[in-house]
Amino acid sequence: MLNFSKDNSIILKNLSFLTILRGFNIGIKFFLVAYLVRVLGEINYGIYTWTDSVIQYFLVFINFGFNVYAAKYIVDNKESKSKLNKIISSIFIIKMMLFFASFFILFLLSHLNVFLPFREYLFLLLLIGIGDVFFPIWYFQGIEKLNIATYITVFSRLLLVLGTFFLVTSTNDLNVYILVMVSSNVIMGLLGYATLVRHYNFSFIWVGFNMIKRFFREAHMFFLGGFLSLTFNFLSIFLIGIYYTMDYVTGFDVALKIVLVCIVPFDMLQQAVFPTISRNKNKKVLKKLIIISIFVGLIFTIVLNVFSHELLTLFGGDGMDSYNDVLKTLSPIPPIVALSFMLGTCTLVAFNYNREFNQSLIIASLIYILIIIILLIIDKMTFWNLVYLRVFSDIVLVCIRLYFTLKNKILTTN
Repeated sequence: MLNFSKDNSIILKNLSFLTILRGFNIGIKFFLVAYLVRVLGEINYGIYTWTDSVIQYFLVFINFGFNVYAAKYIVDNKESKSKLNKIISSIFIIKMMLFFASFFILFLLSHLNVFLPFREYLFLLLLIGIGDVFFPIWYFQGIEKLNIATYITVFSRLLLVLGTFFLVTSTNDLNVYILVMVSSNVIMGLLGYATLVRHYNFSFIWVGFNMIKRFFREAHMFFLGGFLSLTFNFLSIFLIGIYYTMDYVTGFDVALKIVLVCIVPFDMLQQAVFPTISRNKNKKVLKKLIIISIFVGLIFTIVLNVFSHELLTLFGGDGMDSYNDVLKTLSPIPPIVALSFMLGTCTLVAFNYNREFNQSLIIASLIYILIIIILLIIDKMTFWNLVYLRVFSDIVLVCIRLYFTLKNKILTTN
């Protein structure tokens, strides 16, 4: 058992709010998936999923790794009001610059034949980036007060559900759903920014070019790692949409979303634990959390195999059970990712091995892309090869992180 120290109390408090937040988000996500697949139809839902897989790259570009790394800036400077204002202002300025740059890049890409039919959806979806610019989840994580982020997110997601239920009622309402989702995200971002100003006395200031350049330089590796890591999910969806049909995209997405829900507890755990482990470097607690995470992940794998048919039917409708084997093939992902999360942010980043953390993402992603290129060359770009590759990519990532952890002897002493 973990000793109920002050640090563990903080972890449990943050974890409880993250549990509420993610639990609510899970319920919302699966309500929306189940509702949208049935109302929009498999093809239109597949189009939404495919265009969203493109926009996710732009959202990572806009966030530029700060959602992973900026909490550490807040932890290290929380006692200095002036430093916090400079840090927060710098991050907002960078994100705003990247948001406008994203529109220009998308404008150029939208003229390509592969994107041209979906141009309207892509530009509408990119407006989600407004919420990403202004919502400072990294700040609330850094000050170890995730309750505020929970309240704001729950409120915005309730608006999303209500808007979807009342306004999205036919197969022709894909544009309407995207606008509702954009509105929800923008409200979330603006509420987060207003909270910084009103309750934490944040004052926006224009910082010098050198400071912006410094944050760019320090965060660029986290951005690169995060950008490349999207290949695991969103490049897979993108390629399925290119080489197959949008109903295949829907089937793969529903199966993958069920698996990714099982990953949410480990994502919550790493967010709750990261600030505390960064501060106290408690390896005993970290080791126990690693063991617990792997054990719980294995339980999720068993559940996914035993109830695969029921889960697919519940969230995708009667026809979705044809993707039963897809869900079973993806089922080993939870324990693999559980270990990957713990060895990544909570081990490598928390103990200042930022370079190794980013290298793990970059190397694993490059291996994924290399295999994709080989599959294209030998004409083996099949649906099932993409499914197998999705699992293999996580195995590669966790092996690289384990190698760096053992090489630097991070967990061998306390």
